[in-house]
Amino acid sequence: MGSHFVEFLLTQDIQTVVIVDKLTYAGNIKNIESSLKNPRCRFYLADICEPLIEHVIRMEQVDAIVNFAAETHVDRSITNPRAFLETDIMGLFNLAYWGIKTKIKLFLQVSTDEVYGPILKGEADETFPLNPTSPYSASKAAAELLLQSYHKTYGLPLVIVRCCNNFGPRQYPEKLIPMAITRLLDDKPILLHGEGQEVREWIYVKDCIKEIVAVLKERHNGEIFNIGSGFRLTNLETTNEILLFLGVAMQRDRLIEFVNPRPNNDFRYAINSQKLGVGKYAFDYFDALLRETIKWYDSHLDWWEGKIDLDSNFYKKGESLK
Repeated sequence: MGSHFVEFLLTQDIQTVVIVDKLTYAGNIKNIESSLKNPRCRFYLADICEPLIEHVIRMEQVDAIVNFAAETHVDRSITNPRAFLETDIMGLFNLAYWGIKTKIKLFLQVSTDEVYGPILKGEADETFPLNPTSPYSASKAAAELLLQSYHKTYGLPLVIVRCCNNFGPRQYPEKLIPMAITRLLDDKPILLHGEGQEVREWIYVKDCIKEIVAVLKERHNGEIFNIGSGFRLTNLETTNEILLFLGVAMQRDRLIEFVNPRPNNDFRYAINSQKLGVGKYAFDYFDALLRETIKWYDSHLDWWEGKIDLDSNFYKKGESLK
């Protein structure tokens, strides 16, 4: 998401955009190469947990922090929760601490709809109680609560956005849609937890970024906003759409492999985004964006080749994911 945010921000009347990125396994400097050619964009290779953050904020005279930095893959959080606590909470603490010390004008935290936990019926609006069920979603909920306490105690100017599942170009192929696309392009089966009946809400990354930038510009201090599309499919339905677009739907039995259910896998996510006024997706619109996403991965083999098997151990049939 971060690289798309930077690209869009550089089209706006913004004086300077400062990127801080650790470039973990999911990071890729190629994602921001075009942005770095812009003289208004600067890059620091750093961990948000490091003391260097103070130097960057002070030297660049940062007046707003938008925090995309996070460990986000639920399966990884189950096998290695420490990394999520360090980045999603302690790294967040470091950013917020120096934000307060330097009197920034706004801290915008990019969170997730997963903090609500499973929504079996209806939709969760921004007043819905937090009920995280994985180490990942718990770390994001904890980060939100820490920031809200800083907002109330120290006056940190704060906005939180809770986004549904993003998809689009440059997404690391551990997430469902890029995982399915890249494995099919490599003639390997898609790996689906359980029976693939879990329901997820999808928004195209560039649509999500436009909403985040709109919130950033308005600077709604102390507010929380859901950013969703209202468009939901089961994981199996999403997978079937990708099979159809790639012309291999008739090989479904060979190209979908059902593996161990994720421990305590949330069955359904659904958020209400009326507060921000986000429009709902039509099926044809989602299909068009999914086709564009598939075309991007098909034309950027060098970007993802060699990455698609790195997370296969999370899906191995017959093995405990705990």
